Amino acid sequence: MTKPRTLTAFWPWMDSFAIVPTAMLIFALMACAALGSIALTPTRKLSDSAPKVNIERSIPKAFGDWTVDAKSMPIDPSPAQKATIEQIYDQTVSRTYVNSKGQHVMLSVAYGASQNREMRAHRQEVCYAAQGFQINNLKHEVIEVSGAQVPVTRMVAKHQFRTEPVTYWFTMGDGVVRSYLDRQIAQLKYAFSGLIPDGYLFRVSSIEDNPEIAYRRQIEFTNELLQASAPELRKKLLGDASQ
Repeated sequence: MTKPRTLTAFWPWMDSFAIVPTAMLIFALMACAALGSIALTPTRKLSDSAPKVNIERSIPKAFGDWTVDAKSMPIDPSPAQKATIEQIYDQTVSRTYVNSKGQHVMLSVAYGASQNREMRAHRQEVCYAAQGFQINNLKHEVIEVSGAQVPVTRMVAKHQFRTEPVTYWFTMGDGVVRSYLDRQIAQLKYAFSGLIPDGYLFRVSSIEDNPEIAYRRQIEFTNELLQASAPELRKKLLGDASQ
């Protein structure tokens, strides 16, 4: 069967008219995005409208069967990583806790008052990889801590003979964010109000060859820690997941 001939078969120059509107549409969308980014550039920090939380004082050094182990110190980040951390975060707490069984859990909590595009917290798998760790079994899960359903990221970081299962999550403003899209949406939501959201990083890890054992212990530790921490900090770390 002979296929019907289109108008452009008779007048090939008509293809140019099909291209022009598409190009103009793309240009218009790019122009709108550029103008929108200027119009939605926030100037006020969300953190300026809320009481300040001192995370060093808000997190207890001893609770339940756990206490800070002064002999065990987390691995120091590289100079480049340290510079990035100091740029992104206004407060950081890194501790290693030990219980009566000799089990250890490493804790890192960091707070940044300006979680904009340039100074937004980085994914921990990227940070660990930058320190020479091999990242395995990266996955997203929802865990229950302190009565809240929290979306977290988990991974197993390996470096030579060290195996370190890690659980972490981020908050931006009043919510927990996990994916890149989550963070973009949260940032845009606050931008419409002219606000720069603040944010927290909560991370627990432990040296353990069996990830499932490590993850269970991390949940138990996190539950006890958050219950013993200042209510203001607990609310900030859980965001709207606690509602």
